Amino acid sequence: MKQTIFILILLISFQAFGQKKPFREIIETDSSKIEIIRNSVYRIYEETFINNDSVWYNVTYIDDTTQLNTEGWKTKSGKYLGTWKEYNRKGDLMYSWNHETGVCNVNKSLYPYHDLLEKMKSIADSFIISAYSKEFFERHVRFDCDCSAYDKDGYVGSWTEPIERKPTEFLFRYSVKLNTSDWYTEMIGINLDSLGNYIPSMDDYSNRYGFEDVKGDKRTFNIDIHKATEIAKSYGLVVSDTSEISEFLTWENFKKQKFHNGQFRYYITELTSKTEYADGTDRKGIIFRFNVYTFNPWTGEYIEKKKMKSRKEWGPVSGHTTGLMPDNE
Repeated sequence: MKQTIFILILLISFQAFGQKKPFREIIETDSSKIEIIRNSVYRIYEETFINNDSVWYNVTYIDDTTQLNTEGWKTKSGKYLGTWKEYNRKGDLMYSWNHETGVCNVNKSLYPYHDLLEKMKSIADSFIISAYSKEFFERHVRFDCDCSAYDKDGYVGSWTEPIERKPTEFLFRYSVKLNTSDWYTEMIGINLDSLGNYIPSMDDYSNRYGFEDVKGDKRTFNIDIHKATEIAKSYGLVVSDTSEISEFLTWENFKKQKFHNGQFRYYITELTSKTEYADGTDRKGIIFRFNVYTFNPWTGEYIEKKKMKSRKEWGPVSGHTTGLMPDNE
């Protein structure tokens, strides 16, 4: 998502500087595909390697292509790898961001309100620890420098975008992981006012704001795919050498303007069918259908079995994949 937002910003800046369309060039070699976009501000170089899951991304300034804006490695799905750095037009380092650890260090001389952001983040951290536990926060939660700040006139900046007006409202988002899984991005969202008070969210179903009212003293995750698979076998799951079993952590939003506004649920999915389809002459898709076994991730308790589906669709210039959704067909 962050990559998409960054590209949109670049494209908007193209128009702001009077160039309606960026110049785009494609170069194909035996080992990679190279895409170069040039405009009046930036030169964007992206090399996708054929035989491994690697993309080299580099942005320099068009009037001096030796002057780096940002660069780094990512996967073909857009996941950032290692440390990325961004420089301003003067050549000053703005920040370095280690995407393996989630740590982002900014040049505070260029970020006049960053101390305020850090103060508010510590308050947001404390809400997570209080609602769940310190163990949960240390083992399962990571702040991926995903922060937005606002004042009465609107958006003023972020963790990596310098803020020029003093913010009065803050949004922090955190990733969450299971014991053995990768990180699930934007699984916790926290809004704070200028005094650090929690603001219940009015946002829609797709946003993960609010906390679960976890019962009991053990307030950390107690589930993994191996434990869940063994339990699900007694509820109909059949595992073979060709079984496709996947795990998901999801947030079920109660859509209420309250502190306790949802619950985490853990799914393991059993793929039951794939249905291919065509939409016209140039778009194709696949509908994936699953048996989904649902668990309480805090206790490991089995809850229910249900049918769900997801859809993948693509065409010459665009594509999309949905998440799991109810299958009522």
